[in-house]
Amino acid sequence: MKKIPIVLTFDRNMSLPAAICISSMMQSAEPDTFYEYFILYSGDIPEIAGIDKIKKTYSNMSVTYRSVGDVFNGAYEIRGITTAAYYRLLAAELIPEYDKVIYADVDMIFRLDMSELYDCDLGDNYLGAVYALGLNTSDDARDYVHSIGLTPGDYFLSGFLLMNLAKIRRDGLTDKFVALAKDDFKYQDQDIMNIVCCGKISSLPYVYSMTVAAFEAVSLKTTLLDTKYMYNPFDRDPLLYSNIHYNGVKPWKDWCPNMDQWWECYRNSPIYDPAFYFSFFNNKLDYLDQLSLTKRIKILLRYFIFGQKKIKNYDE
Repeated sequence: MKKIPIVLTFDRNMSLPAAICISSMMQSAEPDTFYEYFILYSGDIPEIAGIDKIKKTYSNMSVTYRSVGDVFNGAYEIRGITTAAYYRLLAAELIPEYDKVIYADVDMIFRLDMSELYDCDLGDNYLGAVYALGLNTSDDARDYVHSIGLTPGDYFLSGFLLMNLAKIRRDGLTDKFVALAKDDFKYQDQDIMNIVCCGKISSLPYVYSMTVAAFEAVSLKTTLLDTKYMYNPFDRDPLLYSNIHYNGVKPWKDWCPNMDQWWECYRNSPIYDPAFYFSFFNNKLDYLDQLSLTKRIKILLRYFIFGQKKIKNYDE
């Protein structure tokens, strides 16, 4: 068995997606892959719904909890993203037994085994990360990136990372992370990591953390496919095999792109509850039935006209 350490951070509000994230990763694991999960938390240990069922189902996994204490109490929160987003900044200190880990947001599902990625040599870089499409291509977003002292075009997402903990420890980056966490950055830990690790970040293939913007670019074959942002080393259709990152609307809350994939992972998970599954979709159907004709037309316009215009803007 090849052990691969996976770092997750979340609070009680994200316990269900955390369980499905783990379950999807286990479903996609190769027979000789062993995932060692490290869950970073503050306060009470967050309860992962049915984690015992998941552990009993798969022998090639373990779960360890590490407390971050009160380091980020009162840290800046925005867009409903809580202080749990900052916990990844302490990974180098809280997981001393590993020199390299994979970090993942729990609003992801995995369709790729992580062994090949974990074998990547980061060299002298602190992180391996995926480019942020919107923050590198949108004019307003590029202005924001420039305003925090960074070069537009090289901004990375912090939702999925290959972390060089050994290098982070040697260069004392954790203290720098924590110091900047006192400031009110719009994208919180993501801004902090981009600032502190600037110039020492390896680009990862976007298929390891494919956002809605990436799915749109691939589906509509925009010119982004010919740029550094859409690097793909695999000879497979990314629409069918990539990891999916729900960095916008969450599929366990509302309709969103690729929600069917999340619910399929839920249906195949050890914690599948038919009543919960039925209730979600039945309630959504009731909601749609109550919409006025005007509202339904607006929804169609949003997805089939304005959605198309949004993608075209990426090409400009």
